[in-house]
Amino acid sequence: MEKRRSLQGYLLVFMSGVSWGLGGYLVTQMSNMGVSSLMTAFSGHFIALLPLFLYLIVKKGMNGLKISKRGLLYSILLGALTKGIFKLANDTAVTLVGVAAASILMYLAPVFTAIMSVIFFKEKLRGYQHFAVLLNLVGCILMVTGGNFAELNISGLGLTLGVISGFLYALNTIIGKVATDGDDPETMTFYMLLFSAMATSIFAKPWQHLDLFTNSTFLFWAFLNSMSTGLIANLLYLKGLSMGVDASKATIIASGEVVIATLSGVFLLNEKINFIGSFGIVIMLISIVLMNITIPTKQKEVTENEIVSS
Repeated sequence: MEKRRSLQGYLLVFMSGVSWGLGGYLVTQMSNMGVSSLMTAFSGHFIALLPLFLYLIVKKGMNGLKISKRGLLYSILLGALTKGIFKLANDTAVTLVGVAAASILMYLAPVFTAIMSVIFFKEKLRGYQHFAVLLNLVGCILMVTGGNFAELNISGLGLTLGVISGFLYALNTIIGKVATDGDDPETMTFYMLLFSAMATSIFAKPWQHLDLFTNSTFLFWAFLNSMSTGLIANLLYLKGLSMGVDASKATIIASGEVVIATLSGVFLLNEKINFIGSFGIVIMLISIVLMNITIPTKQKEVTENEIVSS
């Protein structure tokens, strides 16, 4: 039963990555209207608050908004730090070093997660799982660059912010795993989105862009984005982490986000991807599979044979 619950958790984490991956297409639609990345980040979480509030009230009454002091603290950390500050660091890195380099730096996250999982949760990775983490990073590099490294921009501040965004992305998984131990993941998602919206509003200054909220085209894309990347993705991710998912595996599985984002760009935005980029997608998918299969060790096989013999 516990194994089945864990498998369901991994599936939810993968689905959250798919939901986040769709954000690239949705944000592009708003960017084409001249909307800043700060406003797309703010609206992505702010607009999701009302539907989630109504859902909690209808489903659980006022109990749906009750959260422990510990859960509230973790919600503030998740929302303000690993969502709000992460978004600001990542978006700034994109402007300084470009999308490709920023994506590569952000996907140092599985490495950070693996290290922190060993330190905080005493998780043990087998040799081939360490290889899966490396494969994931290589696949991401090949996919976002297409093998063309000459066009990557180098900026000290940009590289630093990119690494910080990767660390905060990993920290989201570590804190999320601890935070969902005791409090309802759905309630925690509400408060996390609330504090994220508050943090990003300081920089986005939505009160200076009230005209956007009367623009039906913006509202259409912003609503889809908030439902996909704000509400559904975060709900599924926290719910998945609460179901016995190893933190070290969660970030690798959620990296399917990059694959979905790339494919949506190809099929929905007519972006081009070369053979090396396609090979990168295959490598990333292999890393996800490798991270989640169990290859028996020789020691285990010997033990099983001894048991049979006796």
